[in-house]
Amino acid sequence: MKLETLTFGTLEFDEKSIIHLPEGMLGFPKQKKYILVEEPEIQPFKWLQSLEDQYIAFPVVDPHLLFKGYLCALTLDDLRALEIEGEKDVFTLAVAVIAENPNDSSINLRAPLLINHHKMVGKQVILMDSSYSAMQPLMELTQG
Repeated sequence: MKLETLTFGTLEFDEKSIIHLPEGMLGFPKQKKYILVEEPEIQPFKWLQSLEDQYIAFPVVDPHLLFKGYLCALTLDDLRALEIEGEKDVFTLAVAVIAENPNDSSINLRAPLLINHHKMVGKQVILMDSSYSAMQPLMELTQG
């Protein structure tokens, strides 16, 4: 399949790589289908590109790569919604804000995106009983 995007031009992708977010992303409830776009020059970051709006793409990263003690306490509703049977069924992404000045870049540890990679279904959750920040400076994570 092909997709025209503002940021990446024409992307080719396999239908099996589509991530379904039944509730959308926070603030973007109408966009329910996404793909992950990887570019070697920005690793470990990736882009979560909407298939329904070429203008919507979120920089994302596995928070465990930057914050070794990161934990998500999921509710039973979250586990059911994602059809998670075991820890290996799910991977976690966090939305990043990449600023012009790298020192001002941040990551949202408070509202991770959880994806069941077997079912290709995901959900952005808000960790209610958490001290994680929605705007955790990236520089603090990479220096610690």
